[in-house]
Amino acid sequence: MSLALIQESAREVRRLSIAGSNLAVGDFRLKKLLPPLEQAGAKVPVFAQVAKAINDLVNGKETESAANLLSLSTLINAILYTQGQTGAEGSYSNLELFAAASCNTRTTARVLKPLVQALTKTGSGRFEIVRSAVERGAFNDLRLIEPSIRALDDVYPELADLVMEKILPAYGSGIAPLLKSKLDLKGKKCDARRLQVLHQLDPASTVELCKTALEEGSPDVKAAAIGCLGKHEDCLPLVLEQTNAKNKVLRAAALEALAEHDRPEVTKIFSDLIKGKALDILAGPFRAIRNRQVLKSLLDEGQRTFEAVLKGDEDLRSRFWEVLACLNQRKDSEVEEFLLVCMKDGDKVLKLKSPKKSIIGADDLVDRLVSLLYDVGSQKSLEAILAKRDMLPATVAMPIINSALRIWPPAKVYEEFSPLLAEKKGAGKAKSEMLQHVIRMTRGGFFSYGYDFGAIDETNPDSKWLEKVSWDPRWLDAAIKADLPVIVCCFAEPDHNGAIAYLVNQSQDKKSDEAGLIIKALARCKYPKVTETFLNAITAKTKKAKFFDYDLQFLFRSAQFLPPADLPQLDAFAANLDEKFIDKYLEALAPLRPANQAPQTPPPDPT
Repeated sequence: MSLALIQESAREVRRLSIAGSNLAVGDFRLKKLLPPLEQAGAKVPVFAQVAKAINDLVNGKETESAANLLSLSTLINAILYTQGQTGAEGSYSNLELFAAASCNTRTTARVLKPLVQALTKTGSGRFEIVRSAVERGAFNDLRLIEPSIRALDDVYPELADLVMEKILPAYGSGIAPLLKSKLDLKGKKCDARRLQVLHQLDPASTVELCKTALEEGSPDVKAAAIGCLGKHEDCLPLVLEQTNAKNKVLRAAALEALAEHDRPEVTKIFSDLIKGKALDILAGPFRAIRNRQVLKSLLDEGQRTFEAVLKGDEDLRSRFWEVLACLNQRKDSEVEEFLLVCMKDGDKVLKLKSPKKSIIGADDLVDRLVSLLYDVGSQKSLEAILAKRDMLPATVAMPIINSALRIWPPAKVYEEFSPLLAEKKGAGKAKSEMLQHVIRMTRGGFFSYGYDFGAIDETNPDSKWLEKVSWDPRWLDAAIKADLPVIVCCFAEPDHNGAIAYLVNQSQDKKSDEAGLIIKALARCKYPKVTETFLNAITAKTKKAKFFDYDLQFLFRSAQFLPPADLPQLDAFAANLDEKFIDKYLEALAPLRPANQAPQTPPPDPT
């Protein structure tokens, strides 16, 4: 007998065994196998037994799915073992066992697949997927250990650093053998990350390894070893020696490691460097240094160079720029006062002539001053920015708008900035685009490449204010008048018929790349035909689509906002989709289903 049908059934059973038996009920791929198996069963009874086992599984109850899947798997394996060739040549060996501070979860393979791909493949959007999963605690799963370790080698450094800092340490010291097995002390940045994770997992036991790395390692690994040794008081003499290293990377690593220690010898090193020729090496260490004497020395140098810049000294522009770089992320009262004094003379800075010797222009200096003041975030610093808003360049429109949102009432913000929506040229257009970006950030107007709709970084406490921003209701009419569909999506409300009519009209535009946001907005407005609009958009977008592009991803993800009562209609539509989109479509419908309910996909079209 032909085993092709049995082998195909075995592949589908294996897929469901990995994904979870609760997903087997109603599985359309298994249902497709029923007719040919039943037909073959008329001549070969064993095919009829397989067809009956599949029918019991796909049309049975979810509570019985595990037992039915096991019964089907046993039957198919028995057939293959008696009728086909099994086994492989090779020798036996013991499996390595590693303890991990994690646990098994009920997360299905379908949910884990995007995470594994983000960790092991290339392409844009992966960082947002991983970061979102970290925030949701999705990495508490043993199946993600190996892909996470592989991600230390990722070509995107931000992703690899996120894995190093947030993911791998949570698994505990049991993963140390896996990290050590691929650690090359003469390797590159990925090996430096492995060393840092090992030190996080067990600081005391890795001190000797770090000392060896400092002596024998490559520059990247040595820099990581310096950072690790800087955590141990008894190893500080070794770190101090590296402040005189010929390699600038090693000197910078040593200074960053020492910045956390308030000791006389450390104070002297930083004070001497401030008097030196270049300050760029201090930008990183100054984020951590807390010694007031060193900070005062830097601010004194900043005051001296700023006064010289105002007098036209182009040679000191880069020096002043380096001082400002050292103040990044600092919110000390002394730093704020220094920045406020400089900002008062911002108009004088903007009047300076274009530089002949320096690449740093007047706009660059003002941009950096505004950025630093905004990061301080106090009432006084924000007011200082707004007081100079009329003379500031268009490049700082974003912090100006954000400052207004934080301290002005909504009506004043509308009156000041709403005219920008109509701007279509030059500096006005640039400011308008920044205003629209801020609106989208605060009103859910972004589909991120990960799992979330919003663009607010919830891990950053400085961005929490974005969640509390209030907007004047007049913004919606202004957005419609300016013909800005995305901004209309951000402000649309159920009681505004004009906005609903506008968005329904926009949903019919086949060229629109914001179909997902339009569906989300219509669902929020309780538009009665939102599901029909969604399915029409899916049909139009998938008709000639060759792959699952970003626009389709965002459109599919908008399904989570549709009425759950429309699930039967949405499930039935799956039969109309191309095979390459079905899994993504069913995954997008998952949030609409009650807990533990498997997707009820329609039977295949008999034609």
